[in-house]
Amino acid sequence: MRFITLLFLLLLCTGVRAQTLNGRITDANTGEPLSFASIYVEQTKSGTASNADGYFQVRLSGGTNRVIFSYLGYTSQVKTVTGTSNLDIELIGEALQLTQVEVLSSGEDISYSVIRRAIAKADYHLNQLDSYTAEVYIKGTGKINKIPGLIRAMSSKEDRKEIDESIKRPFTSESTSTVAYERPNSYKQDVISTYSVGDEQFDANPYIFTSFYSPLVIDEVVSPLSPRAFGYYKFEHEGVFGDQGELINRIKVIPRSKGEDVFEGYINIVQDDWSLHSLDLTTYKLGFAINIKRSYAEVEEHTWMPITTNLDAEGTIFGIAFEYHYLSTIGKYDLQLNPELGGYVEVIDEKTQPEVAKRVKKGSTPSEIESKLADGGEITRKDLRKLMREYQKEERKESEAPEVISNYSFNTDSSKTVTDTAVWADIRPVPLTALEVRGYEMLDSIQKLDTVPEQIVSIGMTNGNSDDARLKVKRDAKKKRTWRRSYIPEPFFSPVEGYAPGLRIGLKHKKKPIDFGLRSRYGIGWKRLTAEGDLSFGKSGIRAIDGVQSARMIRLTGGRYLRQFDPNNALGEWWNTSNTLMGGTNYINHYERAYAQLDYNKQHSDRLRSGLRLVYEDRRAVVNSSNNNWWGLGDNEAYEANAPVNAALGRITEVSDAATLRYNIEWRPGLRFEIRNGKRQVLELSAPKVGLEIEQGFSGIGNSVSDFTRVQASYEHRFDVGRRGQVDFLVKAGSFLNNGFVDFPDFRHFATTEFTFTNPDPIANYRLLDYYQESTNEEYVEVYAHYQFRKLLLTQIYALHLKGLKEDVFVNYLYTPTSENYTEVGYSLDNILRFLRVEFVTSFRDFQYEDFGVRVSVSTNFGRLLSF
Repeated sequence: MRFITLLFLLLLCTGVRAQTLNGRITDANTGEPLSFASIYVEQTKSGTASNADGYFQVRLSGGTNRVIFSYLGYTSQVKTVTGTSNLDIELIGEALQLTQVEVLSSGEDISYSVIRRAIAKADYHLNQLDSYTAEVYIKGTGKINKIPGLIRAMSSKEDRKEIDESIKRPFTSESTSTVAYERPNSYKQDVISTYSVGDEQFDANPYIFTSFYSPLVIDEVVSPLSPRAFGYYKFEHEGVFGDQGELINRIKVIPRSKGEDVFEGYINIVQDDWSLHSLDLTTYKLGFAINIKRSYAEVEEHTWMPITTNLDAEGTIFGIAFEYHYLSTIGKYDLQLNPELGGYVEVIDEKTQPEVAKRVKKGSTPSEIESKLADGGEITRKDLRKLMREYQKEERKESEAPEVISNYSFNTDSSKTVTDTAVWADIRPVPLTALEVRGYEMLDSIQKLDTVPEQIVSIGMTNGNSDDARLKVKRDAKKKRTWRRSYIPEPFFSPVEGYAPGLRIGLKHKKKPIDFGLRSRYGIGWKRLTAEGDLSFGKSGIRAIDGVQSARMIRLTGGRYLRQFDPNNALGEWWNTSNTLMGGTNYINHYERAYAQLDYNKQHSDRLRSGLRLVYEDRRAVVNSSNNNWWGLGDNEAYEANAPVNAALGRITEVSDAATLRYNIEWRPGLRFEIRNGKRQVLELSAPKVGLEIEQGFSGIGNSVSDFTRVQASYEHRFDVGRRGQVDFLVKAGSFLNNGFVDFPDFRHFATTEFTFTNPDPIANYRLLDYYQESTNEEYVEVYAHYQFRKLLLTQIYALHLKGLKEDVFVNYLYTPTSENYTEVGYSLDNILRFLRVEFVTSFRDFQYEDFGVRVSVSTNFGRLLSF
């Protein structure tokens, strides 16, 4: 009897857990299905959504459940449900009611009063929770709609077939995760189960998990609740509607300047709580229109949390048209409120409620403000913002790593790839449509077919065939190799060498920080072979992409090779080769050196790095040996002599041996970080770079006659000016404290480009300055200022702005004893077709016009596009 009772109780509990509510959500007037409507169950604190056809299936807790059905633009319905059942819901369009006072006596739309209070309380909502956990379901679909015929025509037959199949084959993905948040900035997502077919090219997570209470959404777009929102948006109050006993304000968000970095659309704000009820906003990025729809539910009293998010992204890059669609639902919330804030704060708007504000005594200190809250009193929005700033200030002081602005981890270690459709039918909170079911079956069959050839190949490798066995042995041997080899051809031309075929051979250890390199080339006109080698080892902590310095701690180089007079190799040999052969003008000047060099580089911390270079050079002057060109020179013309011209020294025809030591250090004060998957990442725009460089020439070492001391200080900062533009600023100032003897290669040279087609850094490069003309062995000052506008002239045209066009202005200045206050002023059209920049530059001497030129190069945003 006891066994039967236990069995009965077990079955009863199982039945309780399995309670579900099924049905369809439609428009009450038209009968049309409402796709992705929100469903929230108060007892489970879980949200889900209807599918594209309006059908839903939601799990219930045992006993009685209160279920809320909502959809943007419709009046919510609340149903009380007990046990498994079917229930169709017909939602009625919202009957917006105009408030009694739509325009205040000052002429201001009442929406500004609502927004002011919502902005004042945004920090409160960010700090309202100490922590929470929840379960998240995300489903994504996407496809390529178009690939330009030019790309297809330039592809091989096999590639064209793959292109055609990629258009027909969309990707589909589903995942379930647990998320955990801890105030103020720690966020962890653990993936439980996943399933995907096809290649996903869009990362939806930053959009799905972003907070609209933050000043910047996804770290880029100005939130309508940002403290600076009034500088970017206008607002219109379209009315109010009721929802579950709450009064909701419908606010239209209108960007003052449409385009990237701002939203347009609607936000709905809960009266008195001044929290988000729902939103429908669109922004643009790199040619994509990105729409976010989000619904919130009152999970705890006065605590509104997101329950569903719909994300749609469509756009074109390089003529390739994409579209992506994502649905996210969040459920099983477990909230821990911040006990210091309490559950409810009434915010008074001093501008629209002056009489009430006068009656509310202002708290002069945070403790007095806290006392008001503890007593259930009212505070002004200014006092609330003061209190939130104080909380954040104290948290930064108490935090072990105040420079870390966000800590996000995405863990897939425990995830499982689930392909069983029956399992997913039980896992997913949103039922599939009939079309999606057929699509999954088709995609799954395609994926299985794609894997068959790989399985056949792997089986064939072990079937006893001797040829196959040899292939397997060779592949295994390749895997065991400890060195990675690289071969880079370097076919250059210069008047000194003539045609100079060359080769760079590299060896890199796969496990140890050791690199070898050998570089050699033969000058056919010069009839001479030159070669240099290098050995690098040790971990410096400096990434190779940070600059021209080696990523290794110690680097030894030596050999006999040609070198530019500017040791930073500001002139690209590829650019010069093409310009020389086709244009008939050579800009690079060389000298020959037999040398030995030691470099030491160390990243002491993320904020501090240093480098040391010791070099001895046996220098020799060289002359032109070749006059080859394709069509740039006439029969009786010749390249200019390989002897740079300097304003102070005239033509340089001799060089001397030199032994030099250079030390540099770079500091980044105030640098900030974010943590992603346990790895701390530098926020490059968060801090300037302050540098010091000292170079010393030594005489009496070998045949060196160098005798000089050069000191240089630098300051570089790249930062956003709100969301209206980006500033790049660099200043360098230095002097030769001792210039007893400074050979011309050891002068301070200035990077410039006289090529029309080139690729200079937007800062740190002059555009029209003659090479070596202003090189100096005395004092100098370099200033580079570059400003990229969000909108200026042509970018005011909305269509051009959405195509990614940017407009820049820049000013470059140089002071040397001979430069006559050399100044360049330029304007550029940037990001043309997403990858080109055209600059129009004018130069001045002592503020008198000197020259005008045009430069064509790669867009400053091209790297950002590739990382999208």
